[in-house]
Amino acid sequence: MKFIIQNAKTLKLSVLAITLSLPLSAFAQKSKNQGKEENRVEINYKQRHSKTIKNQNLYADGIKIKRDLSLIDKAQEARILDADEIPADEIYGGIWSSSRVNAYGDLQNKIDTFKVDLSSFVMPTMGHITSNFGPRRRRHHYGIDLKVQVGDTIYAAFEGKVRLCQFERRGYGNYVVIRHPNGLETVYGHLSGFIVKEDEIVKAGDPIALGGNTGRSTGSHLHLEFRFLGQPINPNKIVDFENKVAHRDHYLITPNTFNGTATNNARYARSSSGTNKYVSGKVNYHRVKKGDTLGAIARKYAQQ
Repeated sequence: MKFIIQNAKTLKLSVLAITLSLPLSAFAQKSKNQGKEENRVEINYKQRHSKTIKNQNLYADGIKIKRDLSLIDKAQEARILDADEIPADEIYGGIWSSSRVNAYGDLQNKIDTFKVDLSSFVMPTMGHITSNFGPRRRRHHYGIDLKVQVGDTIYAAFEGKVRLCQFERRGYGNYVVIRHPNGLETVYGHLSGFIVKEDEIVKAGDPIALGGNTGRSTGSHLHLEFRFLGQPINPNKIVDFENKVAHRDHYLITPNTFNGTATNNARYARSSSGTNKYVSGKVNYHRVKKGDTLGAIARKYAQQ
């Protein structure tokens, strides 16, 4: 009888040991599987962010990208002008005036050709064109108008130094003129306020002003000009306004750049005689009435 009881106790202890050992085994197996899954995730991560080309291991993760961008920023900062430096001073004959936009007189005849670096160009605003460069009623429009709302931020097109922050009641309204090391000057007109001040150094893309509707303006917009030695250049020659980028990295200025007040639109092109070869005779205007047809209108004015 004693033997049976002892065997029963031994059996109970064996069952209890087996029962306790099962969760521990499952836990160990689960931990082992988790370790495999973690290893698998790490492998996938490396596959997404690393690449082998011609036996060269190229590793580009977020840290390296951030470091590269930091180096680019530092390189751009290294190119910034000194506080006392005057951009393109040798081209402008030492003239640094805060009196008016074109303060250069006959200096415009001193350079025949000049290569302008456009590689760092930044759009001053992303608005669409509302008025183009060229003849406008009884005067010439020396820039291009881009739609903005009052208070929209306006950005510097290139690195440079602010030459003018002024107000002109019957023209530009509040306007900023920046001289750039590439030889150009940019004009930003009809502003509601200034962010920069005269003689301040700016980088390409820095905020310089707020869009507005000041001066001779019929609605809020940015009036943008590109000038070289005071002479206006058609902005369409420099910027692809549809895609918001410069046409190319460089632009060559020649005496022909300013022929016909620098316009490159076909309807404003002028011949050597100075007359518009696309228009002859006088201009007629016709108010369309009910029942008019194109054929009838054409016949009417063909007889005049």
